[in-house]
Amino acid sequence: MSLHRLLIAAVIGPELARWKAAGHAPAFWWRDDDARRPTPALDRLLSLSVRFAAPITVAAVPDGDIAALAKACRAIPGAELAIHGFRHENRAPPGLPFGEVYDLDRLADVMSDLSGAMEVFRRAGVTPRLFVPPWNNAHPILKRTLDLQGLSLSCYGQMRSAAEPNRLDAHLDVMRWKPAARFRGAARFLLRARRLLAERRTTGAWDQPLGLLTHHLDHDEAAWRFLEAFLPIARPVARTSLDGPATVSLRDKIILKTG
Repeated sequence: MSLHRLLIAAVIGPELARWKAAGHAPAFWWRDDDARRPTPALDRLLSLSVRFAAPITVAAVPDGDIAALAKACRAIPGAELAIHGFRHENRAPPGLPFGEVYDLDRLADVMSDLSGAMEVFRRAGVTPRLFVPPWNNAHPILKRTLDLQGLSLSCYGQMRSAAEPNRLDAHLDVMRWKPAARFRGAARFLLRARRLLAERRTTGAWDQPLGLLTHHLDHDEAAWRFLEAFLPIARPVARTSLDGPATVSLRDKIILKTG
């Protein structure tokens, strides 16, 4: 057994066993960000999706080759494309958090940007359902625009709530970003996963999805190796199975595999 598999069993194995004893299994899903065109790294990512029967949502920037990305995803069972911003360009004034939408923007202008992004995907034969804002920046104007266009939102870190029933976040990023992109480390990743799993269990939030986040263009070999160990344990479900204001019970839909 690999070191990563041993760590997974030691750190989150007992928590997964508690879920199983209670008759539940966590609902993991998988999102990957920053795609613009097919690359060897994307091929490697999609091959993992096939190998472990792990559906994946690929968040793609509309200024890329969406037609080629759509073709690549159509060949992969359970793969889908999501919109990742408008141009992935920071427009925030100096001193403010990065983002594509900020306070002085008009709703009509943001609506136009979003309509343009959606049209790029439609021309590639994709009906977009999910929007992933760059830098996790979901400005209220952007949220309003997404509601008007019927798109769901995916950011990072929050549970689904009655206030935002169509929001589906990622929660577990395999990467660290400062001072440079690199694998987060198995222990750091798994300790966060254990905490989030325990939070859901102790509050009875059994059906709250837990999102795995990857960035295939930035992965080092350590990140790839960890994914090979973690995906067969997490057994991600399709993002589309989690649509709606509340997730259905997954007790009889997911087989919990802990080693």
